[in-house]
Amino acid sequence: MEKFPFEFACLYDPKHDFTFYAVPAERSEDGLPEKIRNMFIARMERFGYVGFSYEIDNEFHYRSTYVLVGDADGNIVMTSRVTLRPEGTMVPFESGLRTNGESYKLETGTQIVDINTYAYSKGHYETAMPLLTAGLGLHVKAKGARGAFCLYDQRNQAIRDFYTSVGFVHSKRFPEPIYFPTFCYRRRPNRDIEQVFWRIMEWDEATIDAHAVRALKDYQHTEGR
Repeated sequence: MEKFPFEFACLYDPKHDFTFYAVPAERSEDGLPEKIRNMFIARMERFGYVGFSYEIDNEFHYRSTYVLVGDADGNIVMTSRVTLRPEGTMVPFESGLRTNGESYKLETGTQIVDINTYAYSKGHYETAMPLLTAGLGLHVKAKGARGAFCLYDQRNQAIRDFYTSVGFVHSKRFPEPIYFPTFCYRRRPNRDIEQVFWRIMEWDEATIDAHAVRALKDYQHTEGR
């Protein structure tokens, strides 16, 4: 039995019985976007990150689409979030600071999205990741974006390797690491809090197109959105 709103289903992987969903935060009445966001927050806290602010994140939350790969039993096995950048708004990395105290700024009218809030359930990485990235490419292209950005903690080589494996490259436009003053890392309880520095990576339009083509070639397009 379908456990997620079928109207938001986009792609189906019959080999693994996984479905890719894209759920706009403002259109969900069952709390699913909030559940995905809390899943990400819990994962970050488990790995020692502290200082997440709902007040700050809500600036992005309500104009985001939460995407997920779900199995037939209603389990969320992998998630992400796509944040649009309408005129007059920013994406998360534009609120970060460089070591000189300045922030990077995208040009006015830049058609890009931010991809964030990545998490997955243990044991599903290899099988769910291809569907998630194909779905992201299809969704981002449908939104008219010509680029996509993501962040990773520069000490976390595993996440860097994941992003690299799906076509993200370090941004040449924004090469310097950034930090968020209130979002930090505590190595162990009762230890000092450390600042976290994040690298910016991006997909160009050709990479987005390649994932979108693969989505329609390798998976079944559903009758949902």
